[in-house]
Amino acid sequence: MMIDDHSVLLPIEQSRHPNITILRTIWSADGQSLTLFFKDTTYEDDPFMSGYLAVCDKVPGEEFFLTVVYHEWFIIER
Repeated sequence: MMIDDHSVLLPIEQSRHPNITILRTIWSADGQSLTLFFKDTTYEDDPFMSGYLAVCDKVPGEEFFLTVVYHEWFIIER
């Protein structure tokens, strides 16, 4: 999936990509890691069931990021 002009490999089937909304991206200072908060409404639209967190690292010698942590996240408004 392309996120901020970078290829990011998430553990999500490509058929679900149209249902994903990126809510927040946090890039490390050196650009080698990405923390991603997103919503996937493929199965649920409820904020307590559709939020996810992914931590991704750039693969050495490659131009893409690989998810190393993937977890559910409850979307709570400020």
